[in-house]
Amino acid sequence: MEDRNMKNPLYLQTKMENIRRYSHDALFQFPKKERYLLCRQIEDCIERIIREVIRFQKRYYKKNTLQEIDIELEFLRGLIREAREESYISNGRLADWMGHVDEAGKILGGLLKFYQEKEAGRSGK
Repeated sequence: MEDRNMKNPLYLQTKMENIRRYSHDALFQFPKKERYLLCRQIEDCIERIIREVIRFQKRYYKKNTLQEIDIELEFLRGLIREAREESYISNGRLADWMGHVDEAGKILGGLLKFYQEKEAGRSGK
């Protein structure tokens, strides 16, 4: 992934939409009893992240919104690990899913670093 993608909020939104599609396929394989609890939590978490990414694009002060996205991404990782612990997904599915989430985390990290440097440059002037 190129450095310019790390600073592009639209790339993060696209990545999260890809994660939503991947998650939909993965969640379809969960047992029926979990579709209304763990599946719903995972879907809601992804929707909150996408909503926060959109909010990030519209705000002037972006750092707090990026921190909210970071918190939600970590919560999503926890839910995915919980699904593996309950044996709802295989180790291969876990690795693929976490790979997608980690890539979104790297994009988010690039955005955080960019806006922290931008803020430091503005306050240093």
